[in-house]
Order: sequence, then C-alpha cells, then structure tokens
Amino acid sequence: MQKIRLDIIGDPVSHSKSPIIHSTVLTELGLDFEYRRVRVKKGELKDYIDEAREQGINGFSLTMPHKKDIIEFLDYIDEDAKAFDAVNTVKVKDGKLFGYNTDGQGFALAVKNRGFDFEGKNIVILGAGGAASTVALKSEIEGAKKITILNRTLQSAQSIIEKLGKCEATADIFNTYAISKALMDCDLLINATPLGMTGVDKDFEDLSFFDYLRGGSLVYDLIYNPEETSFLKEAKNRGFEILNGFDMLIYQGLWADKIFLERDLDFPYLKEKIKEKLKNF
Repeated sequence: MQKIRLDIIGDPVSHSKSPIIHSTVLTELGLDFEYRRVRVKKGELKDYIDEAREQGINGFSLTMPHKKDIIEFLDYIDEDAKAFDAVNTVKVKDGKLFGYNTDGQGFALAVKNRGFDFEGKNIVILGAGGAASTVALKSEIEGAKKITILNRTLQSAQSIIEKLGKCEATADIFNTYAISKALMDCDLLINATPLGMTGVDKDFEDLSFFDYLRGGSLVYDLIYNPEETSFLKEAKNRGFEILNGFDMLIYQGLWADKIFLERDLDFPYLKEKIKEKLKNF
C-alpha cells in the first residue's frame, strides 16, 4: 500500500496531540505513513492547500485559526460541519477537498459510551465558546429535548441558542442562581468553559449549585488537563457519574482516521492504545 501522508495545520500547532493519536492508529494498523505538524499562519491557507495537492497529502486536520477559513476552498462539506460552520478534518481525494467536523461525533460517542441517551433529555451547558456551540448543536441533532446555555456574556449564549431550532432552548447569565435553577431538571451538565484548566488561573468560585442537580445526572467537563478538575471532583464527591474531555479528544481523532483511511476501525481497542501514549506525553 502507498504511504499515507497526513498533516495537522494551525498556528500555533506545536502543542497539538494529533500526531500521537493518528500515529498510534496508523502504527497499530501496520501502515507506512508520515504525519507532520505544519505551522500555517492565517492568510496562508491557500498556499498550504496548493502545496498539499502537489505533495500528494492524503488529508489534514485543522486547528485555529483555519476551521472556518477552510470552508471556501472545499468541494464538499458534511452535515455536521455545515451545522457547526467549522471544519477540523479534510480528506484530499483526486485533487478535491472533502471537509468534515469530527468534534461533534467525538463528543456524542464519549457520552453514549457512558450509557447516556440524548433522546428527550435536558442538557445544561456552562460557557458559550466554540466548544459549547459544538456540543449544543450535536445534542440537538442527537435528539435532546431541552438545552440551556449559561454564560457571563448573555449575548454569546443567545447567539448559540439562535442556531437551535428543533428543541426547547434557553440562554441565561452564568451565576449561581441561574445555574441552580437550570439544574433542577438537568440530565447532563457540561462545563465548556476553561475554568479549572491547567494553565488557566481562574476556577469556579462557588460549586454549591450542585445541591440542585438531581441524582443520576451525568457531569461532563470538556477539559482533560487536569484529568479531574475541581468541578469534577465536587461532582464525584456528591456521587455523580463524571466524564472528562479525554474520550472526546480521542474519538474525534479516531473518526478522522476512519475518514482518511475509508475503513472501519476498532475504536475501543485503539482508544486504549492512544490513552496509554497520551498519558506518557
């Protein structure tokens, strides 16, 4: 089989864990491959695409600042990417660019593998950035009944709510009272803020809102470093099932490999192999 050539592009890109994820998969499959980190500054995307075609690159992953900028260059865009208005995976085939977004699939797979069914459920999301938008839109696609987004800037939360049209959706200010009110009928609570992340000097000041979260709810923090944030520790101490962002990170990468290689993969087996490698990274 011909050598598989894949890239991760962005600016910055040196911190990306994508090479570890994809290299582990390709090695386990016994494939001959080359995987590169390529720094591509904003405005240089077209030059990179021309070069990728010339060099026979099979596909590339994208991080900031290119997830939206790539769209104008695509010959095809999948439904998730259209909904999210962002692309993180591009397959190059016969000189054409096929764009996908695997973040939503990664999120959904991580949650479903914990036995959670989105259908008819109430989701509460803290934060209103790109990650919050992705999980809100994917939750709606998966059949959520109600989605509540709480953010310090109400306008940002409302801008996400405006994209939702199939479920009941509400935006509110991020404060203890509003969170407590939203949690009374919550099935899945998601932290999509950077609070508690390694390298971020801010954290939740008050976690008493957990008093109002009903038993049996799943508590999910999209952060994976540290492995257990103060948000998750509090939830765990109160007896809630918890989940961090590690599985989402891995599953979105595995879904990208499925696209690049055009073949089904053993996700459970490969996930464990990737986890081993990432923990030593």
